[in-house]
Amino acid sequence: MAKFYFKKALKSGGYIITAFQTVGYISILASRYLEEKGAIKDIGFIDLDIEMPVAVIDRGEINFPVRILQAENSIFINSQFPLDPDAIKELISQIFEIYKKYKFEGIICLDGLAIDKGKEVSELYYASSRNGFQPANARKLEDGAIIGLNAELTLRAKMEDVPVTLLMAETHSEIPDGLAAATLINALAPLGIHVDTRELVSEYRQTLAKIDEMLKKINKKEEPKTDLYG
Repeated sequence: MAKFYFKKALKSGGYIITAFQTVGYISILASRYLEEKGAIKDIGFIDLDIEMPVAVIDRGEINFPVRILQAENSIFINSQFPLDPDAIKELISQIFEIYKKYKFEGIICLDGLAIDKGKEVSELYYASSRNGFQPANARKLEDGAIIGLNAELTLRAKMEDVPVTLLMAETHSEIPDGLAAATLINALAPLGIHVDTRELVSEYRQTLAKIDEMLKKINKKEEPKTDLYG
C-alpha cells in the first residue's frame, strides 16, 4: 500500500505544488533548479506500491521516484519517472491525504502549454477553481484540454472542492526549456519562493545557440555540389 514519509518536520499552511513530466520538461526543470539553488529542500518521499520497483539515480544519489521537498510553507511533490495508471491513482490519493492531514490552502500543478514557434518571452497561463491560487501577470486559459496525471489530479480536486490551479508556461522546445521553467518559478514568488532565474535562461539560450550552429554545419555539408558541366 502506498504511503508518504517525512524525514524532517513539515511546515504547512501554504500550497502543495506538483512537478511531473510535462512538455518541455519544464515542471521538473523548475523543481530541479530550485533545489540546486537551495530554495527547496528534500524532506520526504511517497512510496508507491507498484509491480516494478524503481529507484532514480539523480546527480549520483539514489532517490525514490516521487519526492517531497519543502519550500517556505509550501511543498513540492515531484517525479522524474513516468508512472503507470495504477501508480498515478495511488500517487493522487497520497497527495490528497497530505493535503487534508496538514491543512494546506490548495494545490498548484505546474505544466507546459505547447506552442508552434519559440518566442523571446514565455507567456504564463492558468486555469483554476473559484478559490485557487491566482498568479500575477498571467492570462486565463479560456479553452483547451489536458491529459494525464495533472488532468486526473485537477478533476479529483474539483470533485472534492479543493482549491486547485493549473499553472502553464508556453514552450515549443523538445529539450528542457529553461525559459519556460523560469516563467513558472517567477510566478511562485508570491508564495515566498524567490530565485534569480537568469542563469537558467542563459543556459537554455546557449544550448539553443549550439544546436542551431550544429544544424547549420549539417545542412551545409548536405548542400548538393554544382555541376559546372551541367
